[in-house]
Amino acid sequence: MMKNKEVEADDPFLPQEIIRDILIRLPVNSLIRFQCVCRLWRDLSKDPSFIADHLHHSNRQNPYILFQGVCSYDNPSDLYSLGSDMQVWRFQNPPLIEHFNHVKIVGSSNGLLCVQTNSLRCSSHSLLLWNPAIKEVKLVPETDFRLESHGCSTIGFGFCPSLKDYKIVITYVKNDFFGTFKVYSLRSNSWKEVKYRLVACPIYYRVTVNGVMYWWADKIIREDDGEDFEVVIFSFDLATEVWTVIPMPEQSSSTVYENLMVYEGKLAFVSCTEDFELRNSAIHLWVREEGVSASGETWNWTKKFTSNPYPSNGLFPETMLGNEILCRIWDSESTDTVLFNPTTEEFKKLNISKCDDKHKIFNYIESLVSAGGTKSLTKFLKRQGSSSRSLSYI
Repeated sequence: MMKNKEVEADDPFLPQEIIRDILIRLPVNSLIRFQCVCRLWRDLSKDPSFIADHLHHSNRQNPYILFQGVCSYDNPSDLYSLGSDMQVWRFQNPPLIEHFNHVKIVGSSNGLLCVQTNSLRCSSHSLLLWNPAIKEVKLVPETDFRLESHGCSTIGFGFCPSLKDYKIVITYVKNDFFGTFKVYSLRSNSWKEVKYRLVACPIYYRVTVNGVMYWWADKIIREDDGEDFEVVIFSFDLATEVWTVIPMPEQSSSTVYENLMVYEGKLAFVSCTEDFELRNSAIHLWVREEGVSASGETWNWTKKFTSNPYPSNGLFPETMLGNEILCRIWDSESTDTVLFNPTTEEFKKLNISKCDDKHKIFNYIESLVSAGGTKSLTKFLKRQGSSSRSLSYI
């Protein structure tokens, strides 16, 4: 039997494992502020095991959606966040976004944002890795080509769990027969090139799941009378650097919109069908799971549910917030945003008028994950030969 330990009133004591469990549940800004409490707390915020556990907790309990507005050289983009409390807040720590002439978020993973910039202070179309929560930014080394010089090019950003590495993947088509991946590894801080014979042309990066990136792609179908294209899913394994073309689930003829997401840790295919006469929409969700199908495939699509009708056309599935599907309504009469809960089968309209259909959407969580950059924007700009005027995070 465990004996109770007597604690003197003037000698408070908590076991280290309980302190650790409490700290894991705190937001990043509190953990940074509490680093001055003692050396143990300071070291915890840099411990890989603690960072991983904090990330896991945040992923389950504190997911966010980022809304980035359309930006131009005259109008730096606005950035808002939507959390589980359903409140929209202007995103904190904006100086990185506001400093450059043109900023475009191209991907989000574990609290790191991959940002594409164009500014007189940096080389054309530089790529940055930015953790807003810990105020850290890292300039990614330049590649040997310019993105704007390739008509069919896309950028993806994701995490490979087996390698514990973050990678940026740029795809582009060189000619009629070959495509090229430019792959950046954060661990090695370098780029490499992977060529592939052109079977499908990736046109739009969507999501990374368990170390595999997925794009919408045009598959080339060569026939006697010419060429045609079929929309497929193009995947690229970040560990093996092998690509695969995946067919989509069989769709209804009334399908209008479709998207790729992460559902319960798996690749999900979400589509919306419309009944134009009744003027309503329904959501359908498939999950790609391992298991031999009747056709002999080792992976197959399993349909999880079809929603009740929602009284509007133009329902577009954007992403997941927790286990709920966030959708935009794209029709001539409404620009609403709704959440669909698969468990309760309920739709909930969100009051986020600040974020219209011109805002791009990204999943985001606050984390302690480091990109190995600097936590001073002023120092970062000086390294790039920028103006020495003082800039700091709020």
